[in-house]
Amino acid sequence: MKKIIIILYILVCITVVISGASGAYDVPQTYNVPRSFEFSKNYYNVYGSPDLEATIIGSNEFERGQTVTLLIDLMNRGKFLGFETENTPSLDNEIYAARTEIKLEDKIVDAIGISASLSADPGSPIEVKSVSQQVGSIRSGQNAQSPVKFDLKIDKLAKAGEYTLYLDLAYDHQQNVQIINANATTETYDANYWYGMMQQNQTLKIKVKKQAEFEIIKTNGSLAAGNEGIIEITIKNTGEEEARDIKAIITPSDPISTTDDKAYLNKMEPGNVAIATFKVNADSKAVNKTYAIDTVLRYQTPEGDIKYSDVLQAPVAVREVGLYERLFGWLLEFPMR
Repeated sequence: MKKIIIILYILVCITVVISGASGAYDVPQTYNVPRSFEFSKNYYNVYGSPDLEATIIGSNEFERGQTVTLLIDLMNRGKFLGFETENTPSLDNEIYAARTEIKLEDKIVDAIGISASLSADPGSPIEVKSVSQQVGSIRSGQNAQSPVKFDLKIDKLAKAGEYTLYLDLAYDHQQNVQIINANATTETYDANYWYGMMQQNQTLKIKVKKQAEFEIIKTNGSLAAGNEGIIEITIKNTGEEEARDIKAIITPSDPISTTDDKAYLNKMEPGNVAIATFKVNADSKAVNKTYAIDTVLRYQTPEGDIKYSDVLQAPVAVREVGLYERLFGWLLEFPMR
């Protein structure tokens, strides 16, 4: 006789409630549904359930402004806790059915059709870009075949520190097995399975690294069209980490140019201010307005890594040369006696 397995899914609608006050790891919550019908004798009641545990693979530290892929490994630590007899078999076919039932009941600890979703606190600078992931099934004592992947976007203004992510896991698991049409002589049988749904919540921690950040506070000095002048760019380290061997590099565009595009600032502690001085030229056709000069800082971290800041905008005012200055400006080149 060909074994026919009739699978009866009894699914329960569940509401997933994620609480930031909960512990880092929650035991599974079981949603049991009483059986409303019987096909045969149930010889054993078994106890145990799947129990999924999540672990971040690799480093959990990232830099602000990054979009990263978080890899999460899932392991099923579910345990078969025991069983009790509900009916005692007597005939050969019953004994064979009972022995087969208890053999199949050990799958009660397997997690089937796992769905995983990740979220962050409202207002968190960590944004989860990925939708729910389908993981497959995990037998007790085993890991997922491949890591669960979630894309995260870390806001550029995120403060250094630790942030919480919430992993929600939902899956089916076997609740009970009954054997019908058991034949001890031919060792054949049919099996009925009952399934229920479970859900687990787990909190995961990621860190935003300390790093230097820079802001242009002001720019001193103005330029006259067709002339050369000195500008001073005041820069502040608004980050949480010291920056060393700083080099400020400007990239002006028309109508401003320079042959002096680098200034050395040594090092800046968090909150410190430094002034970078440059000699620049304004084209004679420059109009009376404020221009922006692209400024980038190349620096070294305390660990010795070379980093570059975002492109900062330094405002520089250019004024038109008046008629008197055009006609008699050459006199200003001679000192008065």
